[in-house]
Amino acid sequence: MSVQTVQPPLPWRYVLLLCLCDSTHFYTVCSLFSYAGIMSADLNWVPDRNAAGFVAGWLQSANVFGRMLTSSGWGFVAARYGFKPVLLITLLGLSLGGVAFGLCTNLVLALVIRSVFFGALNGWPVLFGPCAADVAGDDRQTEVVGLVMASGAFMQLVGPAIGGWTY
Repeated sequence: MSVQTVQPPLPWRYVLLLCLCDSTHFYTVCSLFSYAGIMSADLNWVPDRNAAGFVAGWLQSANVFGRMLTSSGWGFVAARYGFKPVLLITLLGLSLGGVAFGLCTNLVLALVIRSVFFGALNGWPVLFGPCAADVAGDDRQTEVVGLVMASGAFMQLVGPAIGGWTY
């Protein structure tokens, strides 16, 4: 006869907060996909619509470039000062970046905004795993990671639709 141990319920409030952070992260990454080319042509960043794909690729690559430069730094800051300051800076950066990018009409400034606000100030990819372990413990980290990744995947599905609808 085997003895089953009953695990305490997950702290759903914190799990939902992690899901919101992951959804916010993925929205900033993928909402651009549906309208970047059209936006590039509408704002006269390209001579014709045939060149819009090139600029759209640069817009998406800008946030990855910024993240590449600062990921190690976010890990250091999180280890030294904790997760909460990094999460607050990340969410504030994503929010301000969303507004700034929405108001931007200059290509160079748009690339800088995406690189700084959505890339360099985005510490979420570094914090994702440790936050999941902190919320649920090492034994249930994979369960929380699965739930949070599902929310990110959902946002990858609906993010471009929301972005295209609001453009």
